[in-house]
Amino acid sequence: MQITPGMIVSIGAMLASVIASFVVVRTKVQQLEEELKASQTRIQKLDSRLDRNDNQTDLVSQKVGVLSGMMDPKTLEIRNREIERVIVQIKSIRSELDRLTHMHNGVHPPIKE
Repeated sequence: MQITPGMIVSIGAMLASVIASFVVVRTKVQQLEEELKASQTRIQKLDSRLDRNDNQTDLVSQKVGVLSGMMDPKTLEIRNREIERVIVQIKSIRSELDRLTHMHNGVHPPIKE
């Protein structure tokens, strides 16, 4: 088998084609690596935002739980009964104080020794 000029040209063309393909593939791989890094950075930022949102959601949920416990009809009924009991006691004490003040009348009798 003899090497002819046509074969050399064919081998040269194939070699040039392989080298050109390698360069194209290498360039594409570099572009994909850059895009992958950018995507990873974006995903990390999204994860951070999601974590902050989760924390805020948990905090709001706790606050709503506390408020709903405070505004629960049963709790409000108990508090209102306690407040009414205190008001009745204050009225009773005020009535007794008025009676004692009326009895005393603000005058002190003279004391004999």
